[in-house]
Amino acid sequence: MSDEEIRILKRALQRQKDARKQAEQILEEKSRELYTLTQELKETNEKLEYRVDKKESELQGVFDNLVDAYVLMDIMGNVLEMNHAANTLFGYDITQEDLNVTSLIYKEDIKYAMTSFQELVVKGSFSDYQARVYTKNNGVRTVHINASLIKDKKNNPIGAQGIVRDITDELLQKQIFEEQKKQLSVIVENSSLGIALTQFGKILQTNKAFQNILGYTEQELLEKDVKDISLKDEYDQAVDNLEKMNQGEIDNFSINKRYVRQDQSTFWAKTNVAAVRNQDGNIKYQVALIEDITEQLEFEKQREKLVADLEKTNEELKDYAHIVSHDLKSPLRNIYALVNWIKEDYGDVFDKGGLNHLSMIEKTLEKMETLINDILSYSSVNNKENLESKNIDLNNLISEIKNVILIPEHIAVSTVKPLPVIKGDATRIQQLFQNLIGNAVIYTDKENGIVEIDYKDQKTHHLFTIKDNGVGIKKEHHSKIFKMFESVGDNENSSGIGLAIVKKIVDLYEGKIWLESTLGIGTTFYFTLKK
Repeated sequence: MSDEEIRILKRALQRQKDARKQAEQILEEKSRELYTLTQELKETNEKLEYRVDKKESELQGVFDNLVDAYVLMDIMGNVLEMNHAANTLFGYDITQEDLNVTSLIYKEDIKYAMTSFQELVVKGSFSDYQARVYTKNNGVRTVHINASLIKDKKNNPIGAQGIVRDITDELLQKQIFEEQKKQLSVIVENSSLGIALTQFGKILQTNKAFQNILGYTEQELLEKDVKDISLKDEYDQAVDNLEKMNQGEIDNFSINKRYVRQDQSTFWAKTNVAAVRNQDGNIKYQVALIEDITEQLEFEKQREKLVADLEKTNEELKDYAHIVSHDLKSPLRNIYALVNWIKEDYGDVFDKGGLNHLSMIEKTLEKMETLINDILSYSSVNNKENLESKNIDLNNLISEIKNVILIPEHIAVSTVKPLPVIKGDATRIQQLFQNLIGNAVIYTDKENGIVEIDYKDQKTHHLFTIKDNGVGIKKEHHSKIFKMFESVGDNENSSGIGLAIVKKIVDLYEGKIWLESTLGIGTTFYFTLKK
């Protein structure tokens, strides 16, 4: 081989060596780029997987915590997945048992369910489906469903998903509300009170009573404001209250004001106005209830006049009673004195019969004086001007009464237990006990007479009993013995006024009095006095 050929071969080998070296450098660079790209891709995949896992976790959280029931099923209706709300609603655990949605359809709603399913297949979704379903533990429930198809890449349906809301209680509450609304409407329409709904002084709605009271039709009132049916001065007074209501100072008020009827006549009405507010506290409406009180006010005026006249008459009667008692006592005392003079001067002239007649005159005079005193006491019992209120020890009072009235030796007056100290007017309380104890003594006919006084503390009143073993009182007399001149018996010492005085004193202290009695066995009087 020539030198030239050798040089050519060396240059070819060098070029080959250089080309290989260059190829190796290029391969090295590309390998480095591939490695870097591989690392970047790996990091990107890791990030993507993290994001996918995170999104799946978030979606699972939403799925599990969804308030409404979520159901996923295949195209044959077999349930593949349910969230917690669906498990609670339907009562099934699909990890433990198979479930097909057709078994949940209420038998009377099957036709409607098939129509809705056909809509799902054709349109790909349906909404506002409402029907009844069977549940495992909660009986038949009414549900609202929105559903959609799930398709594969080739757009073929492979399943369906649905959001199910239990609206059973909601429908029940709505039904109850509608029934209450109807009931309220009936009550309002048939109420004897006039009822109007107003807004900013404009009449929006009225009931029959309101229309009848004012003499307008419903349509005529809808064209009017409240001021159109009110007297100006009294409307201005109501406006002040309405302004306070608008400011939130009050929620309701009541006034008496006059209204103007269609025929321009006026009438007084008690008006109650209440605010109906929205969630922000602002007034949406006012509800006004009116009651015609024209006759009531007139009656009250007449009653006030009658009370005033009665008070005047009572004063005149009290004055008359005092005058009459004074005018009667004077001649009685004169007659009593004359009888005593006759007995002293001519006592030896009269025989036994004549002296008996004089004694009868004296007893009659004493009885007449007692009667006059009782009438005077009866007329003054209700006089509150001189009514005192001080502590009264009833034990001491009973002792004083026992010393005042005549108690035969065969009758024992006693207290069952110590009596309390009460507040009251000493004179009237003494009259009360003295009359009842005196009556018990008078009408006790047993050889061993007993009069017992007892006491019981009540929350607001004192309760006393006075019991005897006397003759008793007939049942037919129980209701009338507290009236004037109605005696419980034929005892000549009874004026027939004592129990009437007792009744007035008990009434004065806002109490009650009654009795229980058995003929031949005895009587018990019960009475209360307000503390």
